[in-house]
Amino acid sequence: MNREIKTIANGLLAVTVTLLLVPAAFAAGPQSVESSGTAWGTGAFRSNGERLYFTATSERGKAITYTSGPASGGWMMMEGRLACVSCHGPNGQGGKHSMGMMQVMDAKDIRWSALQDEFDAEKFRLAVVKGQDPDGTQLKQDMPRWNISNDDLDDLISFLKTLP
Repeated sequence: MNREIKTIANGLLAVTVTLLLVPAAFAAGPQSVESSGTAWGTGAFRSNGERLYFTATSERGKAITYTSGPASGGWMMMEGRLACVSCHGPNGQGGKHSMGMMQVMDAKDIRWSALQDEFDAEKFRLAVVKGQDPDGTQLKQDMPRWNISNDDLDDLISFLKTLP
């Protein structure tokens, strides 16, 4: 009997904690998030563009911040770090994947060979910085709006051009 009461009490405690934490995770609206990057050593990446793609940090010493995106729930990030690779994968091909809480995201193939018919450098900048598709419509909120410099964006595009 005593064991049953403990089991019920633990179950109620777990439900209560869940009910308190879940709304708090979704209460915050769009906010700027700083990607703190990783502890990659010097020479770990062949280019600044590759470093940006995998870590959202620049060799110029800056973490690339963003607004919007999947930061609110933190489902796609590890330790609060979000980068292009988080959604588009290590080869840039994107695809459908779960963001948790029964949400599915369809990340675009961002290899330059797949983008070049639809995007030029300026249209790509608008997508990355403003969340604007080439046809002028807004991209879904899943796509972060990155605060990235023009030099870093040029480096990122150069890296995307190397992906087969």
